[in-house]
Amino acid sequence: MVSIYRNAYLTISASRARDSSQGFFGESNAREYVEFEYATGDLRGQVLAFALPLNEEVNSIETIKLQKEPLSDRGWTLQERAAASRTVIYALPQLFFECNEGFRGEDGRYVKYRFESITKLEQKTREMRRNGQINQTTQWGRVSKGRYTLLESWQRLVGFYGQRRLAYASDKLPAISGLASVFAKWLDDECIAGLWRSQLIEGLLWQGCPGKQAQQYRAPSWSWASTDGNTDAYIPRNSWSSYELLSNVLDVNVKLKGTNPYGEVTDASLKIQAPIECLNFTIENWDPTKKEKFSITHPIVTTDSGNPVGTECYFDFDYRAEHNPHEALRTVKSLKGVDIFALILLKATYIDKSVYYHALIISEVKEGGDYQRLGTIYLNEGVLGKRPENQAVDEFPITRLV
Repeated sequence: MVSIYRNAYLTISASRARDSSQGFFGESNAREYVEFEYATGDLRGQVLAFALPLNEEVNSIETIKLQKEPLSDRGWTLQERAAASRTVIYALPQLFFECNEGFRGEDGRYVKYRFESITKLEQKTREMRRNGQINQTTQWGRVSKGRYTLLESWQRLVGFYGQRRLAYASDKLPAISGLASVFAKWLDDECIAGLWRSQLIEGLLWQGCPGKQAQQYRAPSWSWASTDGNTDAYIPRNSWSSYELLSNVLDVNVKLKGTNPYGEVTDASLKIQAPIECLNFTIENWDPTKKEKFSITHPIVTTDSGNPVGTECYFDFDYRAEHNPHEALRTVKSLKGVDIFALILLKATYIDKSVYYHALIISEVKEGGDYQRLGTIYLNEGVLGKRPENQAVDEFPITRLV
């Protein structure tokens, strides 16, 4: 499907339609015009003007995202929009035109860039490949500028995708598989349940911001595809001066439902050798249902060796959504008495010289020896009370994540 939109000269989008019965056309809200005198040179007369939406004028990215459009709420249509070179968009408020030169509305609104586009990125990728920037590695564990550009684009697309709905939850990976195949070719990489093999350890640290676990299985807990809602696919940040991997993936096993290598996953696991630290969990003074007293934004955890202040942890559920605080509180309370751990994956040194260990929050799955991801956590030496990198790598335990 991506190839069809990618090779089309012009795409016409019925963005305003909720289903196939509504089509392109419909009534739009009437604009309120203000009449005033206008003079320029020898020309004088009456001018009619109307106000543009303030939030969209202040933040142009909101304009091009078209979040209020019914079509922008559907998961499968992300690929269509990202792949199209030129699109005439029949939207609720007005007509828009989008191409690689920008985004323009019939009211004269103009944004000099467009929604995330693989056709525009393809041109840039060819240039970066000619200059040897795609596979080039740099010191300090950071990826090359060209590779970072591609990973950053993928990250944004995954973020946009997470906000969209799917009629069938099992379509989570298939509905973005066309884009995954394009990026796999550009990166010369393999996409494993939504994560890139060459940066699998870093990729495990994606964040749900906010998100919640899907009710039925469609991906392993360590993949962003296991959650609903906005997700942030993880890439090393420019705010880091360096980072060091403290873990090693020993084995990955993914079972697919069909022949699409980027499609539906029926089962997956990975074995990883990494430092593990037991976390002490408390929800004192943490109650998202009482907004007026909700001063601590995340539950606090401590370690046996670290300082008693502890640090915030970030679970993979949305406690901030209006309908979710009670569900979030029940979820957290259900963890009382459950052993949870920090699976430490890497050590990042920031430009301001601060050092944080980036880890997954995990718990055992029904005493079966397997572990599931619950969220992420960032620990400094004070919270840990030790430096994990001082331990020999072959002494780290092996954990199987499902």
